[in-house]
Amino acid sequence: MRITQSLAQEITKKVMDVIPYNVNIMDHEGLIIGSGEKHRIGTFHEGAMEAIQSRKMVSICDSGECIKPGVNIPFQFRDNIVGVIGISGDPQYVAPFAELVKITAELLIQQQFMYKERRIKEQMKEEFLYQWVYRVDHYDSSFMEKSKTLDIDLTVKRFAMIVKGIDQKEKIQLNDQEFLFRLSTDTLLYIVPEKSELLRRLEPLVKQAKGKIGVGTCHQLIAQSIEEAKRALEISEKLSLNSELSFYHDLQFIDYLINSEIDIEDTVTCFKQLEGNPKGVELVETLICFIDNNGDMNTTSHQLHIHRNSLTYRLQKIEFLTKKNPKKFTDLFQLYTGFLKYKIKTR
Repeated sequence: MRITQSLAQEITKKVMDVIPYNVNIMDHEGLIIGSGEKHRIGTFHEGAMEAIQSRKMVSICDSGECIKPGVNIPFQFRDNIVGVIGISGDPQYVAPFAELVKITAELLIQQQFMYKERRIKEQMKEEFLYQWVYRVDHYDSSFMEKSKTLDIDLTVKRFAMIVKGIDQKEKIQLNDQEFLFRLSTDTLLYIVPEKSELLRRLEPLVKQAKGKIGVGTCHQLIAQSIEEAKRALEISEKLSLNSELSFYHDLQFIDYLINSEIDIEDTVTCFKQLEGNPKGVELVETLICFIDNNGDMNTTSHQLHIHRNSLTYRLQKIEFLTKKNPKKFTDLFQLYTGFLKYKIKTR
């Protein structure tokens, strides 16, 4: 590792804040890269090269026109000399400071190296997460090896959670093998093991912020679960489902109906026409309430605050307009499928 000029100047400042002597930092080639006398930065220091070659502290007692008295001591990183610290002054006074300054420099270099190493690993993990999230092919040996170096176990079954609407400043503590990936400014993706309890930890925050969570099912290939979580959120939003949590396994059949090849375009067109006027909207709301209550006339009329006879009239009106009888299961199924397709298409 090479010591940078910015780090050298930082070490110089820290040391000169506590000792009353000028300090110079030289690199492994003897060039001054940090100094209390800034005009000397970039110049060659002869005493530094002597210290590097001898691998020990060198004292300079006789001062000439270009050489100042002081001590020069090499400092190391992982058993390699990376530079030299020079302290100007009478060697008998400044020598006792040299070892302390050397330890300070080596600690700061170690700290900087660890920070850089951590940042490199974080960047590698971010890049890997990006590849992982969008990978639709099965994991090959190269991908698996890369995951191991980042402590990501791809043999674990996981599911995806997509969270929308919570404050980005809220920090959720992630446990081992739980990962976070930002999809957009207001959308977060969490990838967690099958038995993770992160959903339980997230739910209060999302509820408070009136956000939404889409939850996929467990898959070895995480991209499949991510797609399910997206679909769960999309279906929930387009059907105006009043729930913070949308589980794909609860909406899977609806997703199948929406994407099925069933030819019910006439019914879809009918819903479009119905929602074009207030009376039509009332009929659609009646039908959905009837479906939600499993065709129970009493519960539906009570929930809509209308008489049972009024409900019967509305259902008959729906049958007249759509040519489908809501009280007949197969017709009701077609009506519901048409409604789903209409909602997905129009929002």
